[in-house]
Order: sequence, then C-alpha cells, then structure tokens
Amino acid sequence: MCVMWGEARVTPQSMGLGSPPWWARASFTAYLAWNIAWLASGRIPPSALRVLIGLPCPTTGCTRSLLSLVHGDLQASLLWNPFTIPIVVLLGGSLGMLLFATLRRRQLVLPRWLGTAWLSVLLAAWLAKFLLGRAYW
Repeated sequence: MCVMWGEARVTPQSMGLGSPPWWARASFTAYLAWNIAWLASGRIPPSALRVLIGLPCPTTGCTRSLLSLVHGDLQASLLWNPFTIPIVVLLGGSLGMLLFATLRRRQLVLPRWLGTAWLSVLLAAWLAKFLLGRAYW
C-alpha cells in the first residue's frame, strides 16, 4: 500500500510501521470476534481474560461503571471500577493524539509519558479490582 502525500512517497515501512506479527493479528481478531458475538446477542461481553484464566482485566467493570455514572450512582460506579474516568480520559487523549498525527501526516507514535500514564493507571485499576473483591469482577 502506498499513499502519496505531497512529493514524498509514504508507506507503512517508511513510517517505521511493519506488519504486526501473526500472533498479534490472530489475538486481535479473536478479541473482536469475542466482543462482536456477545454484543450481537444483546449482552455486554465478559472479560475474556477472566473467562480464560479466572483473573479480571484492569478495565473489567468499566461499562457497568459508566452506566452507573450516567444514571447518577457514583458509589456503584466507583465500586465497579474506580479508574473508569482516568481510563476514558487516557483513551480520549490517545485517540486525539493519533487523529492529530494522522491529519498532520506525521508518524503515528504516542509520547513515552502517555505509555507510562497508561501503565500506571492500568496497574492501579488492576490492584483496585483485587482489593474490591470478586463481587465487582
């Protein structure tokens, strides 16, 4: 695939983007299929990590947390996942930066500090899931 931007010829390889490894593509495809199957049946998909190995994902409960927040139940929202708001803010910021880079025709690379922020929030969210107990997984 080649896209012409101005005079320069830009390809995924020239941007430092190679094709993801087969296992990453297969994992992503399985993850999408899992979620689509549950959503098609009219239900919220359970955490694939929890179903496969019995441990919650750091984002487990975010949908229920957001729904509780929308209905004005802050206590339930915090119990389902106290890190929902930071996760949503990080997601919005990350997508915004990627969109901005795309519009400016720059390399799609997020800053290192954002990766550190993601890692910190997800680790804290995971710890919170264990502290809150299985009732909120």
